[in-house]
Amino acid sequence: MSETVSLPFPTEALEPFGLPDDGRLAATVSMLGCLFHVEAVPVVDFEGLQSGADAVSESRLNALAAEFDAPGFETVRIGVQNYVLFVTPFGR
Repeated sequence: MSETVSLPFPTEALEPFGLPDDGRLAATVSMLGCLFHVEAVPVVDFEGLQSGADAVSESRLNALAAEFDAPGFETVRIGVQNYVLFVTPFGR
């Protein structure tokens, strides 16, 4: 794999997404003319384990962990909350 490309992304672009009682954030980005959905899933760390901060986020995080066979993910801090970010392409 080649060198990592770093793209600026303003956290202010992320807005509440989903049900009112879950803490997910989302935005749309364009790379090379293609649209992508960026989702920020709130997580908490407890005794070295990562879990979703609410039921919907836990479900999303479990699905990601299963898909990528990963025990956890890097997080970003937005405000007082840690989030796992993931980017998926829009369908046609």
